[in-house]
Amino acid sequence: MLDLARWVRFRWHLRPKIAVGDSKFGTIRNIVALEQDGLRAYLAMPDLNKRSGLYTLDQFRYDAERDVYTCPQGQFLPLSSFDQYQQAFMYRTKRKICNACPVKTKCTTSAYGRVLRRLVVQDYIDRVRAYHGTADYQRAMRKRALWNEPLFGEAKQWHHLLQFRLRRLKKVNIQALLIAAGQNIKRLLRIKHHYFPPPPLKPAASVPQVALGYRFTRPQLSLSSK
Repeated sequence: MLDLARWVRFRWHLRPKIAVGDSKFGTIRNIVALEQDGLRAYLAMPDLNKRSGLYTLDQFRYDAERDVYTCPQGQFLPLSSFDQYQQAFMYRTKRKICNACPVKTKCTTSAYGRVLRRLVVQDYIDRVRAYHGTADYQRAMRKRALWNEPLFGEAKQWHHLLQFRLRRLKKVNIQALLIAAGQNIKRLLRIKHHYFPPPPLKPAASVPQVALGYRFTRPQLSLSSK
């Protein structure tokens, strides 16, 4: 995504203001890079914490001045350590406080208490999550569903993009670009000559077996004696 966004700006001298994508594009690397490049990252972000059924990070209140989190029960989680591998600050409280909490089963399953990780780039993530509640973000997602998704479906149903016929990234890119070029040509013809493409072919499973068993034989020539 970053290569495409930067190539478009360099090649066509465009200055886009937003970048829209689904949850597969909502990675930390994409979010940070787009925001640093001056684009609003309208990217859907999967919330993996909700799968566990425990309290999420959003339910803890963060105090930037004191650099401390407050849990839903009013207990403080001060800064404890720094994780070099994940590039995140670790916040935790004393074990006896968590073990005595009446809602511990809703917060953590650890015997040592709840531990919060705040990434170094957490400010960018919080900024992107704040976009999700705005009208501009909802409008951009609707436009993506109306403009982009039908093109993907057309390429898969009519142009065999459902499965690549080639191997290796370079050849896959060539096939994808050729399919996209064909879609653009169809739209140019439709605008200039009111051309409408024929309906897609039926899948092989729906073709009668008799049609698949045709054999082409050489025609018999009759030679006369004259």
